[in-house]
Amino acid sequence: MRLSLTALAIAAVLGSASIVRAAPAFIVVDMDSGTVLGQRDSGHIWHPASVTKLMTAYLTFKALQSGQIRMTSPVIVSKNALAEPPSKMGFKVGTAVTVDNALKMVLVHSANDIAVALAEAVGGSEARFVAEMNAEARRLGMASTHYDNPNGLPSPGQLTNARDLAVLARAVWTDFPQYRAYFGIPAIKAGRKVLRSENSLLLRYPGTVGMKTGFICDSGFNMVAAASRNGHTLMAVVLGASSSLSRAQTAAKLLDMGFTGASFGFPRTSLASFRAGPQPGPVANLHDEVCGGMRMPTEDDDPVLVKAGPITNPVIVFTGKTDPLPGSAGLAAPVKASADALPDTSGPAKPVRKAIPMPRLRPSGSGAAASAGTLVQ
Repeated sequence: MRLSLTALAIAAVLGSASIVRAAPAFIVVDMDSGTVLGQRDSGHIWHPASVTKLMTAYLTFKALQSGQIRMTSPVIVSKNALAEPPSKMGFKVGTAVTVDNALKMVLVHSANDIAVALAEAVGGSEARFVAEMNAEARRLGMASTHYDNPNGLPSPGQLTNARDLAVLARAVWTDFPQYRAYFGIPAIKAGRKVLRSENSLLLRYPGTVGMKTGFICDSGFNMVAAASRNGHTLMAVVLGASSSLSRAQTAAKLLDMGFTGASFGFPRTSLASFRAGPQPGPVANLHDEVCGGMRMPTEDDDPVLVKAGPITNPVIVFTGKTDPLPGSAGLAAPVKASADALPDTSGPAKPVRKAIPMPRLRPSGSGAAASAGTLVQ
């Protein structure tokens, strides 16, 4: 996809040199008041990876609220969508899923193919949806953010920073409280396969309510984490951790500091008025550090994180059972596709026809890496 002038300008100013960050960039925000509690390098330009999918969800929620689509509207897997690399569901071209199931696949399993299919369903085409993503970013005041795609796969113009991601995450949280439960699902079940969320805090940090992780080699391990205690919700954005364990530990420790009132050595200010702005230097690039052959830490006992328990009640997702497809007289029947398959595999599988509902969601007002082949989570 061709870069916009905005993306080209950012890339030209920041250059393409590779840097290694000694510590992740972060920002901690009180979700209730919108106050920035602490930050470090929150204005540094970064590749968002799959945290991008928060904007994809935000625009889908807006379309639901306006009545443009419904939870049962069809999302069709196109050839363009299926061509996306993992993580993915791998359904064959023509497979229909509901918007509800598509959101679960995108936000829990981080399915890149379904993110594109959802973008096509909401925007009419991927290109038009991406244009809407950039327009929404401007409207929200995300001045350092530009999107090239709806899933976060590697692209030179897919850019953001921690401050902008905090603005987006808070907008998702406050503008659409009826859909918050999507971000707290620890696993989905497609056929016989249980697909766990990459957000290990959902099972390891008490009070976690979401929101999204992301990883490509150039960005390192990213996370937007939200947790609630005693009716109070905080958010930590972490960009550039060296492993999935490290990002979880960092986010948990930042949230602990916020909940206990510890000082971050930062004058508290409103997120709306806080303008970190692009900082001097190249776009962050951790490819060599993260994907240069280093052994990734395994999850072990940690003073902040509890031991993860088993997934006992994954939310079932399925194909079909959508509203009538264009030109169809009846509901779309379940499609025999790879609902039984692990991501990046293909082949026929038995469709899942029964669903265990996720935690009840209030209906909307309408009634209802950067290397090819690197996993994006």
